[in-house]
Amino acid sequence: MRSRSLWPCAVLLVAGALCVLLAGVALYGERTVVDERAFADRATRTLAQDEVDDEIAGRIVQRLVDLHPELASRRPVLDAGAHDLVASPAFATEFHAGVTAMHHSLFADSREQVRLITPGAGRDLLDMVQQHSKASARAVPATDPELLRIGGGPLEDRLRSVAPVARSLSRSAPFGFAAGLVLLALAVLRAPTRRRGLRRAAMAFAGVGGITLAGLAIARALLLATFDTSHGDAVVSTIWSAYLGDLRLWALACGGLALVLAAAAEPGAPGAWRRALARAHPHGTAGRLVRAAALFVVAVLLLTAPEVPVNLALVTLAGVLVFSAAAEVARLRLTRSPAD
Repeated sequence: MRSRSLWPCAVLLVAGALCVLLAGVALYGERTVVDERAFADRATRTLAQDEVDDEIAGRIVQRLVDLHPELASRRPVLDAGAHDLVASPAFATEFHAGVTAMHHSLFADSREQVRLITPGAGRDLLDMVQQHSKASARAVPATDPELLRIGGGPLEDRLRSVAPVARSLSRSAPFGFAAGLVLLALAVLRAPTRRRGLRRAAMAFAGVGGITLAGLAIARALLLATFDTSHGDAVVSTIWSAYLGDLRLWALACGGLALVLAAAAEPGAPGAWRRALARAHPHGTAGRLVRAAALFVVAVLLLTAPEVPVNLALVTLAGVLVFSAAAEVARLRLTRSPAD
């Protein structure tokens, strides 16, 4: 009977945690990616990184040479002019305007290719090249450079078609988040005691933070593994941090706060987490298969992206320490309260 009574509470906890996880990520995406101004602001902030500036300057020159092969012999002068252009204060404004236009085109319900063009940068590039070589400047067109184009491939076309749908779905994220909180509240009411229910709900919320951190760590490692140069790693890392760095920070903050609340609600006996780990040893066939699959995944990560298991282990250890510290404070307060 006791195991049957636990099922409704467990289902509510899992469903509530999933709703909070999915809706929370959607809310973050709506604030950082779907929002046009926020997207352009974060992209413009990446210009503070030298590797990003070098990548943009290299793309400007490469596309210019591809369109006008006769300029290949003047590439050193073009490189110098492009670097001066990207370092100029006016380029940040032009880049922001180009990213804003690209974002509007990406999320519009259209089948046209999405392009990142910096308006006004063509004339500025001509002026920069002229400072190094007037002869080379006469051969450089004043057309605005194109830095990026989305479309023409299966993956890019799919991204192009999904973007407007993602914008529509992100509007329902607040309702999904509220539904998740309601499910967690129902799980608290279904628990044997309110304190135990609050602890379970807080631990579920902490699990949401842990899953978010794990997903970010694995996705970042797999993405960086596709680049074999330090320059590419630096550029991608900068863009990743600009758009997803705050999500990691929020996951850490929410997970840590949830662990503190769980310990405050019901700290448990000293060393209870070690006994819980001992009882978690799987005995059935399904449990052993799940453990075997988890060990296999860890082994693969150790071979392909060793920093991921190490990072997750450190985050887990930090979570255990935060919970243990908060539990010690809660137990100290409980033992002193009768005397007061």
